[in-house]
Amino acid sequence: MKNLMVTTALYVLLSSHSYASIVVLNGLTHVYSGNAGDRIEGELILMNTTDLPQQITFKLNDVIFSCETNRFFTDTVSHKQSSLPWFQGSLMDKVLLPKEQFVYKYSIQIPKDQSLKGTYWSALMIEATKPVKEEQLTTNIQLDTKIRYAIGLITHVNQKENVNIDFEAISLNEDIDTVKSLKIGISNTSLFMEGVQLSLEIYDSKGFKVGERKSKREMVFPGACQQYELDISDLEKGEYECILTADSRKEFIGTNINLSVQ
Repeated sequence: MKNLMVTTALYVLLSSHSYASIVVLNGLTHVYSGNAGDRIEGELILMNTTDLPQQITFKLNDVIFSCETNRFFTDTVSHKQSSLPWFQGSLMDKVLLPKEQFVYKYSIQIPKDQSLKGTYWSALMIEATKPVKEEQLTTNIQLDTKIRYAIGLITHVNQKENVNIDFEAISLNEDIDTVKSLKIGISNTSLFMEGVQLSLEIYDSKGFKVGERKSKREMVFPGACQQYELDISDLEKGEYECILTADSRKEFIGTNINLSVQ
């Protein structure tokens, strides 16, 4: 009977922490600033938290953002803001011993092109698996779990320009569980990534402020959109006037919303 290996994969992509056997101790998003011709040094600090050896593999991906589709990772398609050709580091396989800590060093070489301006990005993919032991090769069924990280490498090149974000769409979302929320799309037409936070002030029909909501600060990439959702489930039925503002780098845009809660 042929051996059968069952593999499951858990993807941990551009998030802030991990609970897996291999831990990235210094974060999954690395942001740098530089000028044309600069060489930027970086490192990842990895640790095997288990009592078993863990094999890790490194490779590069581009990350595609747009207003029409979800983010996706690819090694076959690129884009004009890709920093993948700037990456200098060893793409290799390595086995981390139990409790071993490993520092992976890399650099980002910005080309000597003064016309470069904006945010450029790519992703360093790290896949961790337990190495297959010799005795496991004789087992009929072997369960192997893979953990895959995407380390975001974001580089701001040359002087930042003014914030240029806008509200793409605003709609009221009501589901069968009576959870009500405002869905808000933010678009970014500048050359630089923006960290955008939303604030919503809510006033009743008499002009009294009855609530305020704030979102997490999310990254909105150049030429792309970010969807936000603000929970308003606790609002009673009625008519409300709202002021919605978006903040990036201490610059604000705002709009008024007439909100009808049924």
